[in-house]
Amino acid sequence: MNRASTPDTIELELKLGLRDCGPSRVCDALYSVLGRVIPRQTDMLQNVYFDYKGLLYGAGVAIRTRSVDGSHEMTVKIREPDEGGLSQRREWNFPIDTSSLDYAHLESLDLPVSVVPVIQDRSLEVVFQNAFERTTWHVKEDYFSVMISLDLGSVQVDSRESQVSELELELLSGDVEQLISLGCEVSERLPAFMGVISKAERGDRLIQNSDPMDDPTPTTKEHWLHRLSRALDPLSGPAPDEAIRALQAVDDHEAIARYYDGLKRGDLPKGLARWMIVQSLESTNAAS
Repeated sequence: MNRASTPDTIELELKLGLRDCGPSRVCDALYSVLGRVIPRQTDMLQNVYFDYKGLLYGAGVAIRTRSVDGSHEMTVKIREPDEGGLSQRREWNFPIDTSSLDYAHLESLDLPVSVVPVIQDRSLEVVFQNAFERTTWHVKEDYFSVMISLDLGSVQVDSRESQVSELELELLSGDVEQLISLGCEVSERLPAFMGVISKAERGDRLIQNSDPMDDPTPTTKEHWLHRLSRALDPLSGPAPDEAIRALQAVDDHEAIARYYDGLKRGDLPKGLARWMIVQSLESTNAAS
């Protein structure tokens, strides 16, 4: 395989959905967990996503261009099956001169067979855009390194939009257990839930006018946890009654007693995100 066909990274991250939470509150949470101030940086990002009649999204492929302060980058990601609350994706990144696609780079990649013809035919088209403020913190400890990104903004499709308010923790080095531990500790100090909706899914649902609550009824504990996450997301309203239904379907009596009243009010109870992450990982491990 040539160099261009080899992913720059295997992205491994933990995502939290947030409510009414800005950079200062994340700073406070990190200080509480780590006992020191972590420097932050804020940028405005403009992303443009491409597809052809939903073919890329259906194949688990996301192709986007990103513009920051006059610089441009093309990113290609291939979705891998989620493991609990963790998402894993193969990722390529290329600097480009403008926000337009560089098909020469795309043709060099090891992409699913189903998407190759639309690359060769130059058939990709803009399907949605998002604009958001990203604040980043680089957490470096003795045995691991994590990039934390707070994204605040929206995904836009024509006149429709979906708000983005999420915290992503990406493992740069070290053990995945350290990433999970840090994510759980930070989530305890924020109005948070385990996030599962990617920006690509958010855009595709806007294109299709698809409400996550209209999806088929889950049949596994893992899928009910994902249903709970989607019920708490702004894309679904949120939908407190559906969140309660999902909580009860997971069948954890202690969690029902702890979180039922808060979810019924439309709140995000303390500890909910940690519980969701732990339950999701346990469910995945039990199934493997």
